[in-house]
Amino acid sequence: MNSPTACPPPLPAVASCSWNGHPYRVTAAELGAYVDAQLPALLWDFDIHAERIDPDGVLLDEDDLPPGELHLRIHDCPAFSSGPGEVLHWNDIAGMRVAFTNKDEPEVLLYTGEHLGLGDGGFVLSERDGRLWIALDGHCDGMHGPARIALCAPLDFTTIACGHRDQGQAREHIATAVDPDRYTFECDEYGVARFRPIP
Repeated sequence: MNSPTACPPPLPAVASCSWNGHPYRVTAAELGAYVDAQLPALLWDFDIHAERIDPDGVLLDEDDLPPGELHLRIHDCPAFSSGPGEVLHWNDIAGMRVAFTNKDEPEVLLYTGEHLGLGDGGFVLSERDGRLWIALDGHCDGMHGPARIALCAPLDFTTIACGHRDQGQAREHIATAVDPDRYTFECDEYGVARFRPIP
């Protein structure tokens, strides 16, 4: 009796980023959040850095190259939020999709030496092997000319920020959107109260 052939293990997913097809190395990709008590909702944000990859031993004309570094950030975006009780674990936002809808008020900002807005695209979140990944695609236009940005990277969750509050006030604040017992309290060097997920 023949035993079934074992399937090879899946290849590990690799973070990638590009500017008009030119490759970049993702150096940091963080996900954070804060509670908007007025909604109330947990508003998510991300902060992603990437550096240009140039071929070894090849002299390149800097005038023809895309920016040396990219910094993508989203913050204070009501479309990128979760209402009360929707999130028990931060990976619960897997499956969320956000489209760039208004070119005049971009939801994602890209810094390349100048601040640019991304339009004509969006991003989607997915879970792979217990990690939350972002796949983003968008268009920008600035001093380096028009460009299509493509990104795929895992996001490392940092904290839920709560402003300058003591522990009791901060727990009450995040309790409008998430269960504070699933997080540990800390205060950063600037006196900002933060909650970090319990592993």
